[in-house]
Amino acid sequence: MEIKHPEWLEIATDTSKLYGYNQDWYKTSFQKTRGCGPTAATMLLTYLNTREAEPLPYQKHDVASITKILEDVWSFVTPGWLLGLNSTEKFCKGMDELFRHYGLNWRCNELSLAALSQRPSLSQVVKFLEDGIASDCPIAFLNLHKGRVTVLESWHWIVLVSLSYDGVHNRYLATCYDAGRSITFDLGLWLESSRLGGGFVYVTVGKESVF
Repeated sequence: MEIKHPEWLEIATDTSKLYGYNQDWYKTSFQKTRGCGPTAATMLLTYLNTREAEPLPYQKHDVASITKILEDVWSFVTPGWLLGLNSTEKFCKGMDELFRHYGLNWRCNELSLAALSQRPSLSQVVKFLEDGIASDCPIAFLNLHKGRVTVLESWHWIVLVSLSYDGVHNRYLATCYDAGRSITFDLGLWLESSRLGGGFVYVTVGKESVF
């Protein structure tokens, strides 16, 4: 399964194609080091904005215009000084504030993955991700600890765009965009080996309303 238009999150440059946005596009060093959460939020919002005929005042033609959107999203989805944006709850709280500000009847759907003993099963996680992809929304992925998945970065938000089943090796493969890269990893391996967990968030869209 894949979102319908992953290309909406891709940017062509003179020399390459960028998969997703980069927190390094923020202005300050503090934003650059803690901006992965609002960067992931921006990717969800610009995708839905394109899909929904632009109810948000966002124009995403190039890196310069996306940088302006990143700054706007930061004012709502704001990382803390010490731990950044270290939970799906904090992520969704900021997104809800943005929705209210712009008068949108949009809603976050979140799946939090805590300690190993309290963690949902792989089938439950897959069901949540399939529901998000079926709704045609990219999925923000908080990875607090990468476990044995070497391609991931701990304490980091990225955006999931597809999920597939590898029948030969009996595993689910998730493909995510992260700072211009497209990376694919074994979802089950991450789920069983990540000590701190993390979570997933996607947004469902209702009709516009004024709060």
